[in-house]
Amino acid sequence: MSGYCQIKLRFLILMKRYIVLLHILIPIVLLTREVAAQDNVMYRYHYLHQTLLNPAVVGSEFFSVANLTYQKQWVGIQQSPQTMLASTSLRIGNFGFYNPRKLVNTSNIKTRERVGVGLTLFSDRNGPAVQRGINLAYAYHLILGHARLSLGLSGSAEQHMLDETIFNPTFPGDPILTNTRESYMLYNANVGAYYYSAGLFAGLAVHHLIPFENKLRSGTKIQPDFIVHGGYLFSSLGRPKLELSFNLRYLDFDRLEYDLHVKTYIQQYHWVAFSVRSYQALAMHVGIKISAIHLAYTYEANLSNMIRYNLGTHALHLGINLGIRRTQGF
Repeated sequence: MSGYCQIKLRFLILMKRYIVLLHILIPIVLLTREVAAQDNVMYRYHYLHQTLLNPAVVGSEFFSVANLTYQKQWVGIQQSPQTMLASTSLRIGNFGFYNPRKLVNTSNIKTRERVGVGLTLFSDRNGPAVQRGINLAYAYHLILGHARLSLGLSGSAEQHMLDETIFNPTFPGDPILTNTRESYMLYNANVGAYYYSAGLFAGLAVHHLIPFENKLRSGTKIQPDFIVHGGYLFSSLGRPKLELSFNLRYLDFDRLEYDLHVKTYIQQYHWVAFSVRSYQALAMHVGIKISAIHLAYTYEANLSNMIRYNLGTHALHLGINLGIRRTQGF
């Protein structure tokens, strides 16, 4: 069989898999009854910025990465939400492009290539509500035969702001509108655990360990978020890899959200994926690798009545491998 015929056959097999999965997943979205007005967008990109989801994930890729994502939600609606994320993580150890005197731990504790550290910057604007912050994460990776178990801790500093200067009321002089910017700083901590092998991965994380008062909404408190995530990578010789994953979130002791994710790798590094989100939305993702550069695009369609008034949500992603040491971590 020629190379062209083999590629065509693989493509037809992949499309058949996706059609079957979509017939299963679309009814799940349509049956979702309760939808949050605006979910925490930081949790949407768990497959691109995993350090935001679980601090124990940092360093699990065995090489240093830097990621940048820009998302514009509900294109076509004035002042619709937009989000920017930037993150990096690395595995501390005897890396050839680092200075060993700065990064290798020479204490009695064997931390060589077992410590991961990560940094994330984020900015989210939803009309007058603005949230900006920084997150620093640390993880220690334990060896369990052909698998790893990591325990992670992260600290965050966030600025929450209500910007009323953007309002242009029809009738000026409304006493409720102050035409000012009100903001406050929030400092908190997150913990997590992450188990991963060549195929299986699963994690548990708790965000906002310290409950705090929402100063922009008097009398309300923001409670911890509980996150369970995991999946499995199906890999066999001569066939494209298929990855199934999920992300389950219980937020503020109030609401339950989930993402279901199906991802197929093409020629090892390129990929196509579909996501089902609990707030009645479907997303399609495409990623390609060019040398050390990873490029990805996401289109999300909201299946609620909002679909009549916007052109969907679009996101662009840029990733850079800062120094690959291994393609497999085991």
